[in-house]
Amino acid sequence: GEMGNSLTFSSLGKHFGMLKASDMVHVNEEGQVIGGNKVAVNTAGFMIHSAIHKARPDINAACHAHSPAGKAWSTFGKPVDIINQDSCTFFGIQRVYKSFGGVVLEAEEGERLAEALGKEGRVAILQNHGLLTAGGTVDEAAYLFTSLERTCEVQLLVDAANHPKNIIGDKEAEYTARVNADPETLYFEFQGDLEYEIWKSGGELSKGE
Repeated sequence: GEMGNSLTFSSLGKHFGMLKASDMVHVNEEGQVIGGNKVAVNTAGFMIHSAIHKARPDINAACHAHSPAGKAWSTFGKPVDIINQDSCTFFGIQRVYKSFGGVVLEAEEGERLAEALGKEGRVAILQNHGLLTAGGTVDEAAYLFTSLERTCEVQLLVDAANHPKNIIGDKEAEYTARVNADPETLYFEFQGDLEYEIWKSGGELSKGE
């Protein structure tokens, strides 16, 4: 997430399912820790996220992970097909970053990734790498990520069946995206997932410490 000219990151060595507010690391735009949990941040993560936030002021949060289905689908270097109602969410906003230069440790690589996302992109398939999603809120970016991961999983199942696919038309896909994938709707869609994670943790995640 972004806070003015600074950013907050998840801390290294902490499982995603156990992260709390007190685990987050606050860094400036040079990557120096200035608050929160005083531990090192992932350099590759900083290079990617800082470049995106600089290029897209409308983005306040970005999610990136090497999730199983996302990693598998990323090897093909192509967008997901618009083949069901859920995948319509990504109509017009998905991009593919076709370059894989290893672990992102240089600012230039992060800048190229941000350039690939463009002015309208909110999700990206990173070739041989994984998934990245972005939004105006953490909730929007998180919902886009979990939805894209599930969409990649379904896409792999569909392709494995090796039968002709019926692709949803652009008009129908655009309409469905407009109804189901505006920022407010995506924000509220994530609330059920968040409440479930809090419930699974026995309330620990809602304490914030």
